[in-house]
Amino acid sequence: MRKAFVTGAAGFIGSNLIDRLLSGKVEVVGLDNMSTGQEEFLSFARNETGFHFIRGDILDGNALCRAMHGTDIVFHFAANADLRFGLEHPGRDLEQNTTATFKVLEAMRATGVQTIVFP
Repeated sequence: MRKAFVTGAAGFIGSNLIDRLLSGKVEVVGLDNMSTGQEEFLSFARNETGFHFIRGDILDGNALCRAMHGTDIVFHFAANADLRFGLEHPGRDLEQNTTATFKVLEAMRATGVQTIVFP
């Protein structure tokens, strides 16, 4: 593995994974829309030369393909984890979790990335 792509990069799990990958000399492209991500979670990564952060939305398939291009593996951690309001806004959960995962898989197909880690 030479270059990893991480969705949900500024979340707790994504940011800790990024720190670990960078410590192992893996280049990382991190993507997050910062809706729930926290800037301070990226403090270590932002000081590393092998890290590139993109503030963007995985629902934008074209931007996702551009960001993912040239990576070897995808770690998909982006999701709407706050399900408390699911009954009030069920479309948000569908879009942020199911449709977003579909977009990630389609971007992988389009860019030739064959490996995904998905919790």
